[in-house]
Amino acid sequence: MATLRSTLPDLYLSRLAFLEEVLFDWMPIEDAVSEKLLKVRDMGNRPMLRTTTVASFGTVPIKAEGSNVAYDDLAMGQDKTYQADTYELAFTASKEAIDDEQEEVVSDAARALGSSMMYTVEVDMANLFNLGFATQAGSVDGVALYTTAHPLVGGGTGANAMGTSADLSVSALRDALNSIIDTVDDVGKLVHWRPKVLLVPGELQWLAHELVDSPDRPDTSDRAINAFKKADGGQLSVVVWPYLTDSDAWFLMASPEEHNVRKYWRERPNVMHDWDFESSAMKVKIRARWIKGHSDWRGTWGSAGA
Repeated sequence: MATLRSTLPDLYLSRLAFLEEVLFDWMPIEDAVSEKLLKVRDMGNRPMLRTTTVASFGTVPIKAEGSNVAYDDLAMGQDKTYQADTYELAFTASKEAIDDEQEEVVSDAARALGSSMMYTVEVDMANLFNLGFATQAGSVDGVALYTTAHPLVGGGTGANAMGTSADLSVSALRDALNSIIDTVDDVGKLVHWRPKVLLVPGELQWLAHELVDSPDRPDTSDRAINAFKKADGGQLSVVVWPYLTDSDAWFLMASPEEHNVRKYWRERPNVMHDWDFESSAMKVKIRARWIKGHSDWRGTWGSAGA
């Protein structure tokens, strides 16, 4: 049996409020890399969401005077369904610990719980990239997120990876940006999306900053400008994500408004608590529901490294 929270003594109610404050201070979800990198949405009360891409139209032909207008069919692209998973973890604190005012022990447990949730969210989101070169699970087009063989609705293939993966360097970054310029939609028209973020693991942060932020070209002693500071307005910024597990892999991302690598919250992290009558213990649980995935491959580009 367990009593409801409303029947607990004021002492325990004040401790529960204190633990919630400690826990959420240790879990700054809004500051997480995934919140700033991915297209983040709330599912609201919907049990699932479905996205559908549209293949667009072809080029507009010349219309001769007096002739009829040409018609084109709007072909549908791929469907993607998002249904959230549930994540929960809990701990207990004995009545003796509370009575003896061992607040530091209980506070440490709350901090650890919040840290575990934060870690789990970021690891799960980072797996979009860590597994992006191999896994086809949840793919909208039957291939991995990063490949040179994305099937196009109108025929042919598109690419958001190198034919032969390369380590991050001046030449590799240049090749990647050139490849992005050639990105096409499902009927073969150029898309010209613009990368805003160079996403790297911790091991590559030094090289990444040299490539992007150096005033001059970093691979030569000759007087040459750093063209990466000029391309597309020089808006490429470095984001370091320790949860990327491959020390050689690196990625380019458009702004969240322009790509479709998604994170959906069905239920943001929240705390639930109760009092166990049999064991005389306070129980604290953290819970959240979310799902990740991609609805389209355009707007992100990756290299697994050499």
